Formats: sequence, structure tokens, C-alpha cells
Amino acid sequence: MSTPTTPAAVPDAAVPAAAAPAPAASDSAASDSAAPASVEPAATSPRAPGSPAAAAPTGRQFELRAVSDDGRENRAVVTELGAMLRVLEADGVPLIEGFDESVYPTFCAGWMLIPWPNRVRDARWHYDGADLQLPITEPDRGNALHGFVFDLRHTVVDSSPASITLRALIEPTAPYPFALTVDTTFTLAPATPATPATAAAPATPATPGTAATPVLTVTHAITNTGDRDAPAAVGAHPYFRIGDVATEQLTVTVNAATRVTVDDRLNPTGTAPVTGTPYDLSQGAVVGTLDLDTAYLDLTPAPDGRFVQTIAAPDGRRIELWGDSSFDQAQVFTTQIFPRSGGLGWAVTVEPTTAAPDALNSGHGLHWIAPGDTWTVSWGIDFAPVGGHDTLPAEPAEPDGPAAPAAPAPTALTAPTAPPAPPAPTSQGEPR
Repeated sequence: MSTPTTPAAVPDAAVPAAAAPAPAASDSAASDSAAPASVEPAATSPRAPGSPAAAAPTGRQFELRAVSDDGRENRAVVTELGAMLRVLEADGVPLIEGFDESVYPTFCAGWMLIPWPNRVRDARWHYDGADLQLPITEPDRGNALHGFVFDLRHTVVDSSPASITLRALIEPTAPYPFALTVDTTFTLAPATPATPATAAAPATPATPGTAATPVLTVTHAITNTGDRDAPAAVGAHPYFRIGDVATEQLTVTVNAATRVTVDDRLNPTGTAPVTGTPYDLSQGAVVGTLDLDTAYLDLTPAPDGRFVQTIAAPDGRRIELWGDSSFDQAQVFTTQIFPRSGGLGWAVTVEPTTAAPDALNSGHGLHWIAPGDTWTVSWGIDFAPVGGHDTLPAEPAEPDGPAAPAAPAPTALTAPTAPPAPPAPTSQGEPR
């Protein structure tokens, strides 16, 4: 383990200038538009020599750089508060909607969603014979949103020029009586030239072209330091871009068979198949045609077992958002009121998630960590910097090869196998 180093001051040329907060909206866009009231207005942690005197709202800024032998560079900036991903660039091309160091991010941009992603209905859940009341962090809808980690200061436990591990402690409280240590590791890969897709490194079926190469891997290691089994789930909230391409021109592909249906407070009411509906993103859909705040289930895994969603530009450049076998669900959210330097505009997030909305109540995808155990999951962002015109023709499929698997039947939001102790959460019901 290397010695943690004090971060240097981070330039912000690649992120938009601070903009006015997004106005309230009557549709789903308002759901992630404001930070919960519990978030501190300013950080109080020490800053590196030469940094601005005023502390950033998200605390210290940790810059990572990975430089290849030919001088190409991938770059990221993560924050002390929340371990947020604030900047990500591949050889100078911005891949996420960053936010300025001087502001707190709106729309949950860059958040890590632990120990649950999405909503808990009424901020209430049932555990060990009692109804527990979580803090309401989505006041307009009366729900608890996206866990606790976004509001926790992190300490550096390991670092190098291209990698950092940040640690947060979740202490037991009445509404969540569990002790967890959450280590989040961000690791940049060196930028590499584009290479044609091959059998060993295929392009995504919906977007054939050059093989995407790794840019960033994020690993969450969650250790139960308490004396009882602890429920946990993981998600992340990056908003994607590809350089200066207008977001509404990007195409999002999510290979999922099922969506979660919701009520007017965006809480689950059941599931429905997506084939043949406007929610079907399996063949790709242009962001400017979408109005989504939708959870997807029954994702189709890639041959290597990962789950891969894509965001592609009209010129063929492509982001691949991948998650390991635990990230078998995803949330897609679009908005037209994301704050930018020139006003409000389009934004899209594809959130890798390990559990469904309201998982503390339904149990769907919830992972129970035994005392002393560590649950480790990883997701990441790859990038193909050029399009299909730079690639070799795809190899034809073998005529006697295996048939493609049939689409899975829609999944119901029912509780999985009960944890050893305490009893499993109650099954998902209709809105209360």
C-alpha cells in the first residue's frame, strides 16, 4: 500500500462554469435536481498548498492521471465528500458531465449510491419486526434517495498517480443499525490508440466498430464491521457526454427485457416487458427522443459475464459502461434542465445498479453481508475513440453455432432467499 499524497490544485478548464441551480420541475427531472438539506454548504478540510483559500463544497479534490508511452493521457478528478466522480477525460475528450469545483453538483451528478441506489418508499423499511424511518432526502416525494455515502467525508487509504482508494464509515443509527466500512477505488488505465474489433475484443453488437479500451475502473469493497448481517446495494450516477457532441444526439443502448413500473412518486408498482414499447433501448435510442426515469431489469450479459450499456455519438465514438455480474440492473434518467455554462440543456445518466428501486422493502437484488465479511463489486467506463469506418469487417457467424438465448421472462419484484438473520424484508406491494 503506497503512502497517501496531498493532491495538487486541480484546474477546471474541462468542466462547465458554475451555473444557477436548475429550477424545480413538475416531471421526473426534478427528482435528482437538488442536494438534500443535510449536505454541508462548504467543506472544512485542509487544502493543498497553492489551492484557493475557500474550501470546495465537495472538499479536497484528488486528480488522477494515466499517461501512455506515446504521451496520451486519461484524467479523472474525484472528491473527498461522497467520493464523487467530478471529471473524466480520455485523451482530452470529456466523457462525463463534470461540475465546477466551486459548486455542489445538481442532479446527483457523480454520486456513489451506497448502501442503496434509487428510492426507499416513504423513507421507511421493515427490519427485525420494526418499521424504521430513514431520513427523507427527496422531500418533494417523501422518499429516501441514494443511500448515505454521497454525504460522507472520505479519507485516503491508498494512492498513486493513477489510482486512489477512499474510505467512508457508515455508523449504526436507529433507521440503519449496521456498521459498514466502504472503500472505493478509482483506477485509470493509460490512454491507448483505437484498435479494430476482433473476436477477442469485440465491439458491442448494437454498435459495431472499434473495440472500446479501458479508461476507468471503480471498485467498491464494503466490509461489515458490526455484529449482525447488513443489507447493502450499490449504484453510481455519472452523466455521460462525448466531447462537444450535443447530448440530445447521443444514442443510448441498454439490453434489458423488463422495466420497473412506478407511481407518481416514482416508487415501484410492478414490472413490465419493454419489447415493442418506447422503453425498449435494446437497439439504441436517441437521447433527444427520450423522457425516462426508468429502472431496467433482466439485462443481457456479454460473453464475459459483464453487463454492458453503451452511449454512442453520431460519428461512431462510443462509451461502454460496464458492471460485473452483480450489476444486473440499470437506471436511465434523462432531463432537459441540466445546468450548463450557457443555460439549461439535455443530460443523460445510465446508472449501473445492483438492486431495484425500494430494495430495502422488496429485497430485489439486496445483498446481505455477514459480520466480518467484505462484498466487492466493480464497474467501469471504456471508450472507443473512433467509429466503424476505421474497423475491419465483422467475421461471419458459424452456421452451426449455438442459437442465441431466448429473452428472459419479466422478473417480478419479489424478495429473494431470506438472509440468515434477521428475516427477509417484506415483499414489494402496491403503493401505500
